[in-house]
Amino acid sequence: MTEEVKIRNMKKTMDDSMESLIEEAGDQLLPYREGEIVEARILSMSRNKIWADVAGLSLGYVPEKEITLNSDVKVGDTIFAYVILLEDEDGNVVLSLKRADRERYWKDMEERYKTGEPVEITINEANKGGLISEIGGIPGFLPVSQLSPEHYPRVSGGDREEILTRLNKLIGEKIAVKVINCDKAANKLIFSEKAVDAEKLASKIEKYKVGDALEGKISGIVDFGLFVKIDPLVEGLVHISEVSWSRVTDLNKLFKVGDSVKVMVIAVEDGRLSLSLKKLAADPWTDAAKKYKVSDIVAGSVTKITPFGAFVSLDEKIDGLVHVSELSDQHVVDPGQIVDLGREYQFKIISIEPDTHRLGLSLKAVTTQKKTQNDTDEEKSSTTQTETQIDTDKKLDIKKEKPKKAKLKKKVEGE
Repeated sequence: MTEEVKIRNMKKTMDDSMESLIEEAGDQLLPYREGEIVEARILSMSRNKIWADVAGLSLGYVPEKEITLNSDVKVGDTIFAYVILLEDEDGNVVLSLKRADRERYWKDMEERYKTGEPVEITINEANKGGLISEIGGIPGFLPVSQLSPEHYPRVSGGDREEILTRLNKLIGEKIAVKVINCDKAANKLIFSEKAVDAEKLASKIEKYKVGDALEGKISGIVDFGLFVKIDPLVEGLVHISEVSWSRVTDLNKLFKVGDSVKVMVIAVEDGRLSLSLKKLAADPWTDAAKKYKVSDIVAGSVTKITPFGAFVSLDEKIDGLVHVSELSDQHVVDPGQIVDLGREYQFKIISIEPDTHRLGLSLKAVTTQKKTQNDTDEEKSSTTQTETQIDTDKKLDIKKEKPKKAKLKKKVEGE
């Protein structure tokens, strides 16, 4: 018996059953409507169509385009299908497995969103902003910011291409996540991996207090600081401003991943640890107040040039700032035209604030002082030259007068 004959016989049997049911139930016959999910038992399967008994009341089929890819079902199995059409031109119910999966998936995600229960997803795609997992035709998004420390792509310089390269390595991985945003109407589904261990992490972090000295290993280096792993679950950040009392420009020159470091806890906020390396070292600014005084002339090398001035290193631990207004007597648009990076100059200290680690310097004060001194020296030199010339002229006059007196004496004696 061919497939077509089988279906025709099934349809006739069901039509006969339907007639008797109609007489009994009238208009309330069908317990389902278009757009609803129904139970159906598979009667036959082919490449492009699945025939099913719909709720024991109708004959329905799933067209090829509505069959879920890789559907692991067989004849006799009960499936859940979405009712696309109650009756086509042949009187059959048109069903969809894809849409049923989508509806069930949304329902499941909405429930997990309410309860906070984790779900395991498989990563299908990656972009520069995060990872994508698609189930039942619904794309769920896992942003980079919601990745756990284990998967977070720590890329120095924030190179977006390198970030994407690392994210691509996670395609095919199964990751446990929590649903943090579920909006079916907007087709928006957002996941968080780090939220899964948030409660465990919070309980662990609670035991740390500000001022605690800890040991850890550097687990990542980025432009804005160092990630330090304290234990397998707890990781903190040492912001670049907390690495050293002196100015740091390139962390990669000072550290490498895996280095052991001692840090101090300086803040515990929102389940995050803020750490410091420099707080465990002596504050050089305490000695700076003793070593340097306002009005001192000091030598320093320019370490950084900005639109508002130049940073100057006085020694290995103390930096000062020359504001753009203190570079020259003239209006300065580009500080780089006045000072050169790496070059040493003489500066005058115009302010010291040890508590806020600020030291103000002036280049123009030294330049003006030198200019004034040069002008004074020139005046002195000019005065000395004038006085010397006058003395010389007087001596010459005296010499000229002496012969006259001698001749006059001889003349008198001759008379």
